[in-house]
Amino acid sequence: MKIIASKEDENLPLKEILINRGFSSTLIRKYKHSGRILVNNEISIVNRIIKKGDIIELYLDDDNVSVKPEKMDLHICYEDDDILVVNKDAGVVVHPTAGHPDGTLANGVAWYYEKNNINAPIRPVNRLDRDTSGLIIFAKNPFMQNYLQIVCPMKKFYIAIVRGDLEDRGTIDLPIKRKPGSTIERMVDDDGDKAVTDFYVLKRGEKLSLVKLELKTGRTHQIRVHLSHIGHPIIGDTLYGSDTSYIKRQALHAYRITFRQPFIGKCISIYSPIPDDMKMVLKDAF
Repeated sequence: MKIIASKEDENLPLKEILINRGFSSTLIRKYKHSGRILVNNEISIVNRIIKKGDIIELYLDDDNVSVKPEKMDLHICYEDDDILVVNKDAGVVVHPTAGHPDGTLANGVAWYYEKNNINAPIRPVNRLDRDTSGLIIFAKNPFMQNYLQIVCPMKKFYIAIVRGDLEDRGTIDLPIKRKPGSTIERMVDDDGDKAVTDFYVLKRGEKLSLVKLELKTGRTHQIRVHLSHIGHPIIGDTLYGSDTSYIKRQALHAYRITFRQPFIGKCISIYSPIPDDMKMVLKDAF
């Protein structure tokens, strides 16, 4: 990772510059002690005063659980030195599990990294259920993972097709916890973790509504649980009370992510179009 010191960085200590860009003191100490912070090609102390134009380099590779590379046609939407954004098809698992040890998106990303000589861990910043399609960010170093999850969380927007006629817009603020006796299913419960979903109705049909949603928190199955609880389950979502008469999977798509890239100094917004199976429902039902 490379930072070219700007006018605003002039005469500031290196540590302050890194903190201003989202690094934690813990992470700075970790890289300082291992000699992985350089200024103008020299290992540097963190209280060094920086001048405009100084080149700050950080070597952020770390230990990583091995993911077997598998050739896969990835739909890459964006890439830079720190992140990779991939559009995931429905039916694809994000990361290897006991039930899905291979054939996952992470296996495909590992193959892509190997093919392109990218020395980076496999770190999905966000996750999608197997049958939810849309955008996934992979961080190429631990700093970017922490930055996008904790320091400056990205914004995540979804499109869903649901049963019934919702009000125009609203916020669902209902806590979610694991359903007793199930390892998968979640439910709304006062003892659960805080979960907040904003929604906005884009279009209405006789029996269905097209809804845009923004996650304010990131609980497992949050959108699916919230919409089902208020009486408007996502079509195709058999786990939470719908059926597959319209579509063979939950009609939920992560269509936009917006985030700040601290090393480029820009806000980036990436869009993924609605997939064909959801388009067919919209064509027939609206």
